[in-house]
Amino acid sequence: MRLAAGLALVAALVPARLPAQGVRRDDAAAVAAIIAAGRGAPPVLCELAARTVESQWGWGGGGDIRAPRDATVRAALLLANQRITDPAVVPVLSAAIADADACVRRLAAPLLGRLDHPSARAALRVALRDENPTTREAAAFGLGFAEDAAMIPALLGGLQDPVSRVRVASAWALGEIEDPRAIGALVRLLREDGDAEVRAAAAWALGNIEG
Repeated sequence: MRLAAGLALVAALVPARLPAQGVRRDDAAAVAAIIAAGRGAPPVLCELAARTVESQWGWGGGGDIRAPRDATVRAALLLANQRITDPAVVPVLSAAIADADACVRRLAAPLLGRLDHPSARAALRVALRDENPTTREAAAFGLGFAEDAAMIPALLGGLQDPVSRVRVASAWALGEIEDPRAIGALVRLLREDGDAEVRAAAAWALGNIEG
């Protein structure tokens, strides 16, 4: 079942045929296929697929992963080069951000974050206040992909979240936005947080902002 899920994810990310010049695949259908295929996908393929989605916009952070040895899988994922631009997909991605499946959340975060529309930002702000910490974590990552300085107040609140992985995601997002207004809060996080992973995220964010 896990192999089948992984192959389904690859199929969803790769167009059946390369579109004619100037013709895009339907955004809603593409998002629905990616989200559906991501459900239950093996972690390595999910991570590779998510990195592929992210790299559509030139994002390359977070460190490298050990890609599958299968060159066909790697080549297929590299064909996933459609940028989602239709705001009509926001409700689907908003639901996916809060999905119980980790791979679905992982794929939805960059898709929603990079969708340049006010409704996408609003959905992420709402999700950052969700009672479920995994939803808050995904929302913080999404706001990092958005790279919108207007989201700094929401992310500064995320630095005070009681769940460490939400603080990690919020620190990473602030580092991606690279706005000096976040420096003071990140310095305090680096000095005072009791979680080593959170402190490491704060240090990385500070380096990214000041570097």
